[in-house]
Amino acid sequence: MARMTRIGWGILGCGWIATDAVAPAIVWSKNGRLVAVASREARTAEAKARQTGAQRAYSPYEAMLDDAEVHAVYIGLPNGLHEEWAIRCAEAGKHVLCEKSLTFTADSARRMRAAFRARGLRLVEAFMYRHHPQWALVRDLLERGEIGRIHAIRGSFCSRFDNLSDHRWSSALGGGALWDLTCYSVDAARYLTHAEPIRAVGVADARTPQGVDATTQASLELEGGVMASATGSLRAGFDQSLIVLGDEGVLEVARPFAPGWDPASVTVRRRDGQRHFDVPGANQFLHQMEHFAALVIEPGRPAWPSEDGVGNVTACEAIERSWRSPPPPQPTGTQPIKSSASRH
Repeated sequence: MARMTRIGWGILGCGWIATDAVAPAIVWSKNGRLVAVASREARTAEAKARQTGAQRAYSPYEAMLDDAEVHAVYIGLPNGLHEEWAIRCAEAGKHVLCEKSLTFTADSARRMRAAFRARGLRLVEAFMYRHHPQWALVRDLLERGEIGRIHAIRGSFCSRFDNLSDHRWSSALGGGALWDLTCYSVDAARYLTHAEPIRAVGVADARTPQGVDATTQASLELEGGVMASATGSLRAGFDQSLIVLGDEGVLEVARPFAPGWDPASVTVRRRDGQRHFDVPGANQFLHQMEHFAALVIEPGRPAWPSEDGVGNVTACEAIERSWRSPPPPQPTGTQPIKSSASRH
């Protein structure tokens, strides 16, 4: 593998991210080629192969795993199917870039990690935002102490999904705002601080027929004393933001997770003034696919290991456990807290 210059990719699942973002990124990449796509339906696989320029179409999924020219698989299936198909890929000798969330229990994440470790294969959670160059700038600014010591991080990522047949609304498939959107801000807090949560509290609007959270708000205490909040919603209008609060200033990322191809901006506000940093437009999916291919081609290359995905799943599971736990009983005779507006 070390002598390869381009790896063969297979795409498992034909959702819009897989075919409209990941597949073009593979085609444009300098170290990968799109060999195959796989879908449950043969007609869908054939149509998506024509759309994406894949050489071959497979149905059912497992048929693609016998293709010797497929070295790595991008898994774009719903969260609830990630463990099964990642492990099946590992058993077939394939490296895996798995769409977030890696899975939705820590035990499941550890089983996935073990399957790849045992075979010396790569498993990486596909948080594509990390590959945008604005994040290299953000980390450099923080490490240089531009805003001093970090005390708190606030992140939000929301988008409205009205189609209730979408897998995001399925509890069996690992749906809900936490595992689809709130997880981004949780990951960003861990990424920027190099620390894991030691305490997690979550509240959620889970009054849905499907039993999933439509909106989730999480509070985290990270190792080292940094506090973080993470918001995600499947019902709110589109929103994304990230703010880092330090004792010498504030750093704000205007479009942290889905900046598109347009130039991005990072702002630092301090007592002595405000500075804007412009970052040229980039395709973070392209950078992600090239980064992963390089990990396969160069086995000793440093990487975000599967442990990183395990860490984020562990944090999100703690958040879910918190909001699913019944609230403590109220003392006899007390009334729920009301806002001042409700008293008028």
